[in-house]
Amino acid sequence: MTTLTSPQRTAPPVTRRAILLGVPLAFAALTLLHPQQDPHELGSAATRWLVVHALQLILTVLLAYSIWMLLDGLAGRAALLARGAIPAFLVFFSAFDGVAGLATGWLEQDAHHHGTADQATIRAAIDELFNGNWLTGNLSIAGAATAFSWLAITIASAVALHQAGAGGLTVAAMAAASLFASHPPPFGTIGLLAFFLAAYRWDRRRRAFGITGPGVGSPPPSPSE
Repeated sequence: MTTLTSPQRTAPPVTRRAILLGVPLAFAALTLLHPQQDPHELGSAATRWLVVHALQLILTVLLAYSIWMLLDGLAGRAALLARGAIPAFLVFFSAFDGVAGLATGWLEQDAHHHGTADQATIRAAIDELFNGNWLTGNLSIAGAATAFSWLAITIASAVALHQAGAGGLTVAAMAAASLFASHPPPFGTIGLLAFFLAAYRWDRRRRAFGITGPGVGSPPPSPSE
């Protein structure tokens, strides 16, 4: 059973809400710029691919922090599981994004400075790194671990919110955030917007009940939730 305890705030309320709500929105906007091609087919979109994946590494850390803020004050097994999965998500997403995203994009960009024969060789290497790499490629151990850890975070968070008294829409939105397990659009975009909705409604609920001090229990249900 999840209970709502005294929040351990480490940032001013305005900063906290800016991270909690701003990060998923910024990340959702970034996913719309994610090229849909495989990296060996990027052509002129290679630079955009590199920029998107470089920014993803930064936003992923901030997204993990926003999840931690969302769970602030929630005690119970589900909340503990969600928090415990955050480091795994960060580690495996970073490995996956670094190779399947940045490394392949860098090689594709470099291929533009070589002749036709060299380009074919480089793009064959890119295809192998992205599609044939079972450790950190597109379909790989790191990719699967990233997806499963994100699923653990979102589903456990949805359970924790439900047990703490969150409304059905908040819980459903948190569960729908699991779509970000596939980060390109449309699923990644929808998942992050769902996370934003869950975070917004839960943050509004907490502020409505004045949950800022010690010794606070679970708030009574709100008809609007």
